[in-house]
Amino acid sequence: MTLLSLQGVGLRYRRGDLARWLLRSVWLDVAPGEVVSVLALRSQGKTTLLRLAAGMVAPDEGRVLLGRADLGGLSDPAHARVLREQLGWAGRLGPGLGLQMLDYVALRLTLGGRSHRRAVRSLALAALERVGVEHCAERHWGELSDWERVLVELAQALAGAPRLLLIDDLLDGLGARETEEVSVLVRTLAEELGLGVLMTVSDPEAALCSHRVLSLAGGRLTVLSDVGAPEPGVVIDFPHGRPPGLRDARRR
Repeated sequence: MTLLSLQGVGLRYRRGDLARWLLRSVWLDVAPGEVVSVLALRSQGKTTLLRLAAGMVAPDEGRVLLGRADLGGLSDPAHARVLREQLGWAGRLGPGLGLQMLDYVALRLTLGGRSHRRAVRSLALAALERVGVEHCAERHWGELSDWERVLVELAQALAGAPRLLLIDDLLDGLGARETEEVSVLVRTLAEELGLGVLMTVSDPEAALCSHRVLSLAGGRLTVLSDVGAPEPGVVIDFPHGRPPGLRDARRR
């Protein structure tokens, strides 16, 4: 069963009369319970790939399917409903408005149509507990460590019980131990909840527990590993060689 399918997707970058392909001929499937990582250096189109997967950007060629729904063919209200009910997005931006973290996580539920305050806050607290940061419920973003921010972002993405979780370079800058622990958590969540996870990473360590690892360079995807995650601390076996410029994946 396929949850997300990018079929021959391409996107042009335009500036004035100049146009070039930012992504070209991208084929990618994600199944329920599977973690797929896309490994790339900065400015290679990682966030753009996730925005295409979410239907936030329309491709210039190909199509994006979530289940049987072609995201490019949905009306604006239907697409907004898909974003609320089926997709979770975890990045590194954090909330504005001076919100406490419990209210930040609850905000996604409120936008998703839930209005009973006590029930919403209960679900938000459960999401924080699920990733181990319930102690951050009454804190503000500026009071959190980088580690806590990563877990709060995961909590808000999970709060609406999505089918597909999109993670945008969330582990960038964490230490080796924290990176490993979050990557294990993401895989555990995917397998236990039946989530499909598409995750972009700039550090090979962040991909150690993924079921499949792809490289994005020059607008195209290349398979690096599709044999499942190795044991913690073991170097990923990249059959096509380690991408240039990326650090070694051994635990430091």
